Amino acid sequence: MRTDIVSCKDYVEIKKKELEEEIQHFNRKPVLAVIQIDNDQASNSYIKGKKKDCDEIGIEMRHVNIHSNIAEQKEVEGIIKVIVNSDADGIIIQLPIPDKYDLERLQNLIPPEKDVDGFRRDSYFKPCTPKGIIDWMEYNDFEFKGKDCCVLGRSKIVGLPLTNMLIEKGTTVTCCNSTTLSTWYYTRNADYVFSAVGIPNYFDFSDFSDFCELVVDIGINRDENGKLCGDVNNAGFESSLNDTYVTPVPGGVGLLTRLALMQNTLNAYKIQKMKG
Repeated sequence: MRTDIVSCKDYVEIKKKELEEEIQHFNRKPVLAVIQIDNDQASNSYIKGKKKDCDEIGIEMRHVNIHSNIAEQKEVEGIIKVIVNSDADGIIIQLPIPDKYDLERLQNLIPPEKDVDGFRRDSYFKPCTPKGIIDWMEYNDFEFKGKDCCVLGRSKIVGLPLTNMLIEKGTTVTCCNSTTLSTWYYTRNADYVFSAVGIPNYFDFSDFSDFCELVVDIGINRDENGKLCGDVNNAGFESSLNDTYVTPVPGGVGLLTRLALMQNTLNAYKIQKMKG
């Protein structure tokens, strides 16, 4: 295993310090509006983490909580339009939201220059999870050109944009999904594997080759004991594949995603400032 790799946690701390120092010179704090519908337990945890990051680096976070039992689609649309016309630099809709709402319609009410989640097709920003991963890999000088990559999952917010970003970097990418036969064939023939299948401990060291350099575990799951875990069971990697680096869960991609959101919000502030 490469001994010079800066962990996700250490990398995020370095970058957050840089953001904090930059924001100190602004004439006002950047503003991030987080829209939450209902009180999903996982969402509450994610919002708490975002609030912590904002407080640490100097971003003002405004949490707008909407209750689905008293708000229909039109009411939620009206609330979003008010927020769009406020001084909020960046706006996100915290997922998941109840099925009764048209999520794509709600997200498209957020202007592309304020869509800091990067979910709109014409967004000014890259989706946070793929951006966070690529930025961390670049910081650690991982090579891209000529590398074989396997992306597991094809969601619009992670798998597909990550696949496209890796292609842009010059890698050869196989994007697997739930209908892919013999997934292990692709994971065992990849230099870098990115797993977003969302199944606790789905993979172990036997699913990867001894020349695999990096496994990025994007999954955030709960095991049978309720403990937070990823898609990859880390047990056995050090003894069997000691040249393979596996990002941890927790303390891995989740931190990179939150950092990317902070960076996008900072850039959204700069865009609003340029517009006057």
